[in-house]
This record gives sequence, structure tokens and C-alpha cells, in this order.
Amino acid sequence: MANNLDAMTSPDIDTICLGICTVHWTRNDTTQYIINVTPKSTSHEFFGQLQERSRAAGYTTWMRSDPRTKTSVEVIFVAGVPPVAATRWVVAGSLLLATIISCLACGALYHGTDVFAHPTRILDGWPFAATLLGILATHEMGHYIVGRWRGAPVSLPYFIPLPPPLSFTGTLGAVIVQREPMRDRRMLLDVGLAGPFAGLLVAVPLLIYGLMHSTVGPVPTTGYIQEGNSAFYILAKLVVFGTMLPHNGMDVQLNDVAFAAWIGLLVTMFNLLPIGQLDGGHAAYALFGPKSVYLAYGAIAFCLLLGIFVDNTWLVWGMIATLSNPRHPAPFDDVTTVGWRRMVLAAIALIVLLFLLTPAPMQPVPGVIG
Repeated sequence: MANNLDAMTSPDIDTICLGICTVHWTRNDTTQYIINVTPKSTSHEFFGQLQERSRAAGYTTWMRSDPRTKTSVEVIFVAGVPPVAATRWVVAGSLLLATIISCLACGALYHGTDVFAHPTRILDGWPFAATLLGILATHEMGHYIVGRWRGAPVSLPYFIPLPPPLSFTGTLGAVIVQREPMRDRRMLLDVGLAGPFAGLLVAVPLLIYGLMHSTVGPVPTTGYIQEGNSAFYILAKLVVFGTMLPHNGMDVQLNDVAFAAWIGLLVTMFNLLPIGQLDGGHAAYALFGPKSVYLAYGAIAFCLLLGIFVDNTWLVWGMIATLSNPRHPAPFDDVTTVGWRRMVLAAIALIVLLFLLTPAPMQPVPGVIG
């Protein structure tokens, strides 16, 4: 690798930078080669040309701001280009099939069918499974389709099954593997917010449909789990039923579709938190760069406080967010800003998060004695 880096000094740097920037100085740090340049075009256009030339020469490049001046930037060269990974259709398909079965089982249990005693009746859970997986799949395909359209290094969605009795949802959601950093902050925000926005287009009408086909009745006298209220959920019930619920011992008895849609909105809320690799974390880094880590730690503290004083579900989410690394990795181009249109999208995402925020997601309610 050292010999390859030595070869970068001349003539490779001159060839790669010809006509697109002015080189001020270069430095060989053994494992990487750093140059300081002033682009002759916008940072976005410059990095596109630079990355294309560098990859053709067998190098991966990163661009970062020069803290000493606003006119120049630093470009880091590392020998080698990330390989193009094969699409793992069998793995993605197998996990999806396992998740469908797992969600069907959870849906059947919610429907009132003892799927362990009557496994042939697992299809009783199809309304729940179809609703939840429809929301999650639309969410993930939002990431995937926008990612492929923008040239992002994204994999197929890999669903994570979690069957009953380990879970009442049947799944931990899905992940998309990012094979290398995003090109720039614009791509990061586009791909990050495409998932929640796409999922909402399915989750909201399904929740309204589910509520319209649910009934309002007395709350159980035995112990039960109360699903949490967000501002949006309260408003949806007010629109459908014309009253605030729960109220005076009455509440909506969610059917399979409504309950699955409620879960879908809860997952969307969690994903919009501005932490690390969550969708909200992508948007936060796109806007604030490395300083977004302070938002992440603030959000984790918020999760812990809610978990201690309101609902311990938030403790689990806080631990997951912490273990997944609150620090977001930098894109290749960490200089180009997102622009005002994407700032508007980020503001909309923040408003959605506030409307979906559910302080007490799952509250156990004891039964009435006597």
C-alpha cells in the first residue's frame, strides 16, 4: 500500500486534479494521502468529478472542510475501491418468509386463536400480518428505491423475525446494509427520510380504516395492556369516533388492522429519533454534520428519562440506540450542504416525530378487584 501511495504524488494527483481544482499542498500519512485544494466549481460538482477520476485510478476519496479557511477543502485518498457486493436474494427472501410466518402467528394470537394448539389456523393472523408487513415493507422499499435511484450503496431489506412468545409483533423490523458511506449529505437525507415518509403513506390510511372497523366499549375489568396515545393517534380517534378516548371507562377495541397500524406508527416514531443509524440520525447528520452527536446523546438521555419516569419501554429503546453507536459515520463528501428544500423536508420530519411521539407506548393496567 505504501508504494501505491508514493505513486500518487506524481503524476496521479496532477492527473486527477487537472482542471477541477488548485492544489495547495500534499501530505503522505502512510495509510492515506491528503491534499488541500480549492475547487474550481461547487463542492458538489467538484467531488463528483474527483470521485470518478479517483476510482478509475484505484482510490477511494473523502472530502472534508478545512477549518482554517472557507475557500479550500481537504481531500483524503485511500488505496483501493470498495467491491461491488452481490445481491443476496436467497438470504433476503428466507428472512422475509420467516418474518411472514412469525407475524402471522402473532396476528393469530391477537385475533384470539391459540396458534400453538391449532397451528393450521395460523392464517387467522393475516389481517395483522399484512398490515404490519405492508407498512414495514413500504418503509424499507422507500429507502431502497430512492437509494438505488440516487446511486446509494444499499442492499435489499433484510427482515428480522421474532416469533411469539418472544414478541407480540412477530418482527424487529428490517435493516438495509450500507456497503460503503453515502456520497454526500444530500443523499444521506434523501435516503434516510424516504423510508418514514413512504411508510406513513400506508400506515395512516390503514389506521383510519382499522379504527372505522373497530368498536368502542367498556375497558376490560381484568388486567390489560393500554396502547399509548400520541397526538396523531388522539386526533385520529377523535375524527373517527367524535370523542376523546379513553374516556369515562370507554375505549376503542382495536381490530387486527388498527393494532398493526398503531405498531407501524410507533416504529416510525422510533426511527425518526435523531440517533446514529436511525432514519432521524441520518437526517440529523445531513443537517449538522459531526455536531449531530450532541443531538443523539440528548435523544438517548430523553429515552432514559422517559424510561425511568413514564414507561420502561423507552429504556429498551435507549439501550438499543446506545449499542447501535450514536455517532454517525461521515459521507464521502462531508462538505456539500443540503440546501433549503431538504431543510424543509427535515422540518416536516421533525413535526411528524412530535405528532407521533408516544410517551407511554405500552402501559399495563391492573384489573378491578371486588
